Amino acid sequence: MTSAESKNSPSAGKGKAFFDRADQVGGTGNWDFAIEMYLEGISREPESMERGHKPLRKVSINRKAQGGKAAGMIDQLKRRSGKDPIQNLVNAEYLLSKSPGSVPYMMQVLHTARKCEFIKVVHWVSLIILESQRQAKKPSKRILVELVTAFELAKDFSLSVQACDMAMQVDPNDGELRERLRRLTALYAIDKGKFEEEGDFTKGVDDLAKQSELQKKDSLVRDEEYLIEQIRNARQEYLENPLVAGKINGIVDALLKMENESYENEAIDILAKAHKDSGAYQFKLRVGDVRIRQMARRFRQLRDDGDKAGATEQAKRQLAFELDEYQERCANYPTDLGLKYELGRRQFLSGEYDDAIASLQTAQRDPRRALRARSLIGQAFVKKGWLREAVETFEKALQSESTEEFTKELRYYLGDVLDDMGELDKAQEQFSTVAQLDYNYRDVRERVDNIRKKISEQEGEAAK
Repeated sequence: MTSAESKNSPSAGKGKAFFDRADQVGGTGNWDFAIEMYLEGISREPESMERGHKPLRKVSINRKAQGGKAAGMIDQLKRRSGKDPIQNLVNAEYLLSKSPGSVPYMMQVLHTARKCEFIKVVHWVSLIILESQRQAKKPSKRILVELVTAFELAKDFSLSVQACDMAMQVDPNDGELRERLRRLTALYAIDKGKFEEEGDFTKGVDDLAKQSELQKKDSLVRDEEYLIEQIRNARQEYLENPLVAGKINGIVDALLKMENESYENEAIDILAKAHKDSGAYQFKLRVGDVRIRQMARRFRQLRDDGDKAGATEQAKRQLAFELDEYQERCANYPTDLGLKYELGRRQFLSGEYDDAIASLQTAQRDPRRALRARSLIGQAFVKKGWLREAVETFEKALQSESTEEFTKELRYYLGDVLDDMGELDKAQEQFSTVAQLDYNYRDVRERVDNIRKKISEQEGEAAK
């Protein structure tokens, strides 16, 4: 049998010699050779998790922590997908091993594993991707939906539900996702007993915790030396092309990764110069983002140091700055409903209720922000004393499809207004519904008891 035939006929035990060698050289810190050996083993035993995929992941993270570089262009071209599905999986694992934090390479491993129908590999890499989405500032709905399918394929309904719930948080108005979440929740409830009996559920949670630990370690590999090297390279490219937007944003991105005020101030200077030279507002907008980031950091420091008065004053300064910032952004991008919503939210927090209502009524035309905008509009009406308008706003919002969390919030606010208006039976109905959804939500238990007491007292007075 030829080497090629051997690789296309994987079976248990064929990769042992390579895995043993990988363990040996990995222990000496020879990461690249260890990766090669693990991949050779995986090409022969592609479903070997404990000997192949998992230790390869650990080695790749250790390599990255010590300054290992990503695959170069030539390597990427060599590792393109071909006709051999197992070789495609090995290629994807190679690219991921050189860039362990790369979500696109994680997805490439997932796709190739699915085509090979290697369910254990699908489940393993899906755990890694799920953790990356938990830590992402802006999780991807597309990726999360793929994870829903992957975990369902692996019969892990618990994590399928978690991924679906995260996707719903990204897009609360997706009716198909909402229906899918209901179905998956039912499947999880049915299988939960079996999972607990066989230990699969506990093992899945344990695996997720281990992947979380690895992912956090991966995020720490961008140590100061590595980041400074990135800055050095980006700065050189910027100095050679100081008017090219991509080079400007490249050096700014590199500086901001340091999360250090001196580097951030350098980024501000570069952006301010770019705005002056080009007149492009996008650069001034980024200056505002950096300043907001700095102000938020100062607030956290004051709060963590126990300086409540200082933290309060810092929060006021930040809110005032953000209010001016978003007014300017809306003037420059008048059709951006997302910016309009952010302006309205800050106007509400600043007590500018008339302006907030006007901004949020425009923002609610964006389906992604419609419910949040209507909730704030209703709250603004309450602040103005326009209780009937507030009631109608909350009732209209409740007619739309919503998540359970938003439904609780809207019904709570509606019950609060009805209570203030003296419409106790209607208020009791709203608070009672919230309590049935979530007994520990805010002070809903006390609200139900208090309203029932008021109703009882009214009935007693009427009976006299």
